[in-house]
Amino acid sequence: MKQNYFLAKWLNGELSEEQLLQHISQEEIDVYKKIANTANQFEAPDYNVESEYDAVLAKKSATKIKRLNSNFVKYTFRIAAMVAIIIVSYYYFSNTKTIYATKFAEKTSFELPDQSKVFLNASSEISFSEKKWKKNRNLDLMGEAYFSVKKGSKFTVNTAIGSVAVLGTKFNVVVRDQFFEVQCFEGLVSATFLGKTAKIPAGNSLRVLNSKIEFLENKAETNPSWLKNNSTFESMPFSYVIKELERQFNVKVVYNSAIASTLFTGTFTHTDLDLALKAVSIPLNLNYTIKKDTVILQKNEN
Repeated sequence: MKQNYFLAKWLNGELSEEQLLQHISQEEIDVYKKIANTANQFEAPDYNVESEYDAVLAKKSATKIKRLNSNFVKYTFRIAAMVAIIIVSYYYFSNTKTIYATKFAEKTSFELPDQSKVFLNASSEISFSEKKWKKNRNLDLMGEAYFSVKKGSKFTVNTAIGSVAVLGTKFNVVVRDQFFEVQCFEGLVSATFLGKTAKIPAGNSLRVLNSKIEFLENKAETNPSWLKNNSTFESMPFSYVIKELERQFNVKVVYNSAIASTLFTGTFTHTDLDLALKAVSIPLNLNYTIKKDTVILQKNEN
C-alpha cells in the first residue's frame, strides 16, 4: 500500500510530518505516533555480534561474512516491532465496535456519526462500527430502539430475528425472545423476516410473534408510547407484558403460569409501580403484593 510506503519513509526520517499529511490523515498520524512511542520502549535482545561473528569465522574460515553493526540490529528490531504493532493496531481499530447499552429501568439516547438520533429502551443494546459508518450505515440491535434517521445511503438495523432497511425516516424496532415488531412513523420502512421482505408505510407496523406475521395500523401514534414512559400492548401474551414490566421497574414478578398465554390489551406507566400493577392486574382479576424487589400476582377470590 502507498500509505505504508510513506509511513516507512517518515519513520526513517526521510519525510517530514507536513509531507506525510499529504498522504495520511492527522488522526492516523497521531495513532502512529503513539505506536512509535510504545515501540521505542522495546529493547533488542542481548546479542553479542562480535562473539557470534568470530564463532562463525572459526568454523568457516573460507567464508566471507560482512560484519554487522549492533546499532543496525537494534534499529531493525525496533522497526519490526513497530510494524507488528501497526498491523495489530490497524486490525484492532478497524474492527472495534461502539456499543450503547441500557440496564433494567434505564433508558438513554444518543446520536450516530451521521447525526441520526437513537432512543434506547430498557435492557437493550446497539453496536456499530464508527470507523466504517460513512460507507456502511449498519448497526446491530438487541432489545428496543426508536430511530430518527437522517436521509442518505441505506440505513440497516440487524436483529437476531429480522432486519430493517430505510433511507431516512422515523421508526421503532423491538426484538425480544420470539417477538419482532417494526413500527413506521414517517416515510417508508423495509422489513425482512425469514427471507421475505415487506414494505411498511407510515402509520403501520409489522409484528412477528412466534413466527406468525401480522400487519397492524397505528395511524394515531406519532412515536412509540415508551418515549412517553408508557408501555402499550394490543393482544399480546400476558407473559410478554410481565417481562416488559420487569424491565421497566427492575423487579421480579411471580404469577401463575396458567395465565401466561392470556392475551392482554392495555397500557401501564413507567413512573409508578403501583399504578402499573393495577393496570395489568385488574383486567385479569388479579391481586398483587410487593415484597422488596418481588411482586406476587394472585387470583382475586372475592
